[in-house]
Amino acid sequence: MNRFPLVLSSLALGLALAGCGSTSSSSSAPRGAEVTEADATAFRQSETERQLRQQVSLPLDEPLRVLEFAEPRYPSFLLSDSSREARGNVTVSFEVLTSGHVGAAKALPGSNEALHQPAVDAIRRWRFSPPVRDGKPARLYLQHTFRMEP
Repeated sequence: MNRFPLVLSSLALGLALAGCGSTSSSSSAPRGAEVTEADATAFRQSETERQLRQQVSLPLDEPLRVLEFAEPRYPSFLLSDSSREARGNVTVSFEVLTSGHVGAAKALPGSNEALHQPAVDAIRRWRFSPPVRDGKPARLYLQHTFRMEP
């Protein structure tokens, strides 16, 4: 039996999971036939949390934690569009309020505007542990980049 196609499909799954807007990490992407969508989402959430913590310049009393996480839905009207403009990175700038909810959020220019709204909508569904610095509620301003493709 030739195991080469199985190795390639496992590698492709690992690359697909690792390529969801994240950079290198100390933990590895879940791999193999038993990987569920929940496993993949949990991995992407932990990677996102790690990246966001790096943006907090002054230390918080407790590390920033993502309590609720949502991923953007790729616009269905772009599914049949194979052009380069139908995919890309969308960076969203947003504030985390003292309650842990997301306040203002906006996509930064530089990608197809049709991809902006799903990314902003996903960020607005995120919830964080309320940020506290020196015993006082803190407001944070962060950015996150999503890789948007069908």
